Amino acid sequence: MLIKIISNIINCIGSTLNMIGVNVKDKSKVLIFFIFGNLCVAIALGLLNAKAGMFVQLTFVVETIINYFWDKKNDKYPIWMILLYVIIPCILLIITFDSVWNILPLIGGIVFPLALLSKGFKLRFLNFISVVVWIPYNFHVGQYVGTISCIIFAIMNAIAIIRLDIIKRKDELEGIEK
Repeated sequence: MLIKIISNIINCIGSTLNMIGVNVKDKSKVLIFFIFGNLCVAIALGLLNAKAGMFVQLTFVVETIINYFWDKKNDKYPIWMILLYVIIPCILLIITFDSVWNILPLIGGIVFPLALLSKGFKLRFLNFISVVVWIPYNFHVGQYVGTISCIIFAIMNAIAIIRLDIIKRKDELEGIEK
């Protein structure tokens, strides 16, 4: 029971860092918050012996570090990098597979880095999908703070999509028609 409590506290710290990161405008600062936030979440999942989730979160850390340095030097991501971001979580699933539940972190593991490589609606939508698939996984492994955090992130993403993509686009289309 003590391990579950400690795990949830560490996840709370990681989730808070990720939430701060989502609200920072400078992309390099966003990535720094995501690096430390995802590292905390990986540790929290590791304490619960949720290997698939832990390894996917550690992969997020590495991918976010790569993105941090790549973004400073380049504008575009090569196709080989995007393929690696899809293949690595698949390999992790094969190595750690012990339950159908492990498919959920795999989906999140593929979608999250693709979100980091995106902008605008695509970033928000992919991030929404990534967060939603973690909700049942976190609940299943006993990471209740992670479950609540993912629900909050999903709501934040849904609001951003509605506000920035649906309403704004509707207003722009109405402006064109007039």
